[in-house]
Amino acid sequence: MKKISFLLCGIIVLLSSCVTKQKYTECEKDLIYCQTEKNRLNSQNLDLKNKITELEAANASLTENINRLQQDTATLGKLNRELNENILHLQNNYQDLEKTYKSMSSGKKKEVESMLKKLQETQSQLDEKEKELTVLAKDLEQKTQDLAKQQAKLAELQTILDKKDADVLALKNKIKQALQGFEGSGLAVNEKNGKVYVSMDEKLLFASGKFNIDTRGEQALQELAKVLSADTTINVMVEGHTDNVPFSAASSAQIRDNWDLSVMRATTIVKTILKFGPDINPQRLTASGRGEFVPVDTDNTKEARAKNRRTEIILTPNLDALFDILK
Repeated sequence: MKKISFLLCGIIVLLSSCVTKQKYTECEKDLIYCQTEKNRLNSQNLDLKNKITELEAANASLTENINRLQQDTATLGKLNRELNENILHLQNNYQDLEKTYKSMSSGKKKEVESMLKKLQETQSQLDEKEKELTVLAKDLEQKTQDLAKQQAKLAELQTILDKKDADVLALKNKIKQALQGFEGSGLAVNEKNGKVYVSMDEKLLFASGKFNIDTRGEQALQELAKVLSADTTINVMVEGHTDNVPFSAASSAQIRDNWDLSVMRATTIVKTILKFGPDINPQRLTASGRGEFVPVDTDNTKEARAKNRRTEIILTPNLDALFDILK
């Protein structure tokens, strides 16, 4: 513990000698802000994932309701046919009994009374069956109406989902066209989970361990800003990622570890996009640092670490229409 205390004291002295106290305080405030913003972004990202999960659950629930209503409709139809057959059978029995009653002689009083009693019982059964048939007919009508409503709602949801998929594909193609001159030089555009991912390698944007954007990277961000200025329905999440090599704090007073580096890079990219797109609403953009904790390649090789040192710009279409259907 004493060794650690001595080491911390040494670092503080070293930092104090390199920068002024005011500069150090400003950096600390920036770091606290970035960390707070990171927590908010993580929460927002979780909310989006939960909403998507709710949409998928609602879609599954609607499909299940329609299947159940279709089964209920078939069952009610079968019961309706069976009741009609029973009613016809009872009517025939009633007619037979009535004929037998009329044909009997007046001398067979007991037999006549017995037949009359059976005739009355048959008539009562017939009345009960007709009541059941009326109830089933109403239930069948209600089930049919419910089924039609559920099918209409499912069709509306499917239409919006299809439009969302088409919008995402169109956005992907628009981004690929705008950045076609940069693909193959550390930039890739992909679609995943209803979002468009623009992944940029470190070499396209930054020098090693730095968060100042190179000229080539600024050109790519300028083209991206044009797309965002033209389409105001797109929300943007900028994620900074590093490799798992510990950052050397001695090389910069503003950056102490990979968390700081990833946050500073994401924030710099957001500011650069806004610089080239001054009409873009800043509320649409979010900066997030992920450090080394979301690698795309877990191998402990030079090539894997190079892949992990990247920035991902995640473009998400507006999902308000989908959420309105679920209300």
